[in-house]
Parts: sequence; structure tokens; C-alpha cells
Amino acid sequence: MKKPGTETSLKNDQEIILARIRHFCAYQERCSHEVDLKLTQWKVSPERRNHIMKHLQEEGFINEERYARIFVRSKFHINKWGRAKIRYELKTRIIPDKLVSKAMEEIGEDDYMRTIRELILKKKSEINTGKHLNIREKIITFVTGKGYEFDLISKVLTELKL
Repeated sequence: MKKPGTETSLKNDQEIILARIRHFCAYQERCSHEVDLKLTQWKVSPERRNHIMKHLQEEGFINEERYARIFVRSKFHINKWGRAKIRYELKTRIIPDKLVSKAMEEIGEDDYMRTIRELILKKKSEINTGKHLNIREKIITFVTGKGYEFDLISKVLTELKL
């Protein structure tokens, strides 16, 4: 039996780490930044992290463009986030601007405007009109908080005569 720290032990450790990180990536789409953070959390050395990251990219476990597109679609359709919030969140994950812009194409303009309308109408129905005189302000605060642009919100509010 070999002592820990020997060449065989290091190779086995790397195989274990690779298997665990593959599972981490297969469970849910991940970006390089998230995988790097996980490897850092596991106290993997920087040299080994770089080697593992390269290996994962070659195997297709990590693909920044695919990650960005899926992120945009899910955050828009499921969480009802606007472009500003999505863009900010992708930047925190260190996704290049070029890929962010390309991924934002996943959001159709008609869907975007329809979602703003839905959010406004939903918020309006939740506000108790007896207590709040300025419904418009409450709606704007809510929808901008979701990451939608003020000018588009104002346009929809005007169309809805709110």
C-alpha cells in the first residue's frame, strides 16, 4: 500500500475530484466561475484547478455560451427577470460581455413587453388601493427591481392608463 502523497495517491485523488466535479456539472449547468469556486472550496491547488477546468471544457461539461443562454432563458421565463438584472448576474459570474449580448438574444421583444405588462397588472391587483395613493410608484419600484428598464415600464403604464 502506498503512503498518502505519493504519485499513485495524487492520481487517485485527481480521479476522485474529477468524478465529483463532473457530477456537480452534470447535475445543473455551471459556468467556469462556479466550478472554480467549488474547486477552491475543496482546497484544490491552482495548478490542478486549471488542469481540471481545461479537462471539463474539452469534455463539454463546461461551456460558457451554453450556460449564458440557459441562464437567460430560465431567469426570464421562470423568474420573470428583466434584462438589467440578468446582465448584472451574468457579469458577477464573469461571463464575457460578448457572450452576454449573444445570450440576451434569447429574449424576444414581444415576450419582453408582454412580461412587463403581466408584472404591472399582477402588482396592481396586489396593491390595496385604499391604503396606497401612489400605485404607479409602487408598480415602478417593483418592476424596476425585477430588472426592467424604466422607459419601457413607463411606456406600458401609459398604454394601460395607470
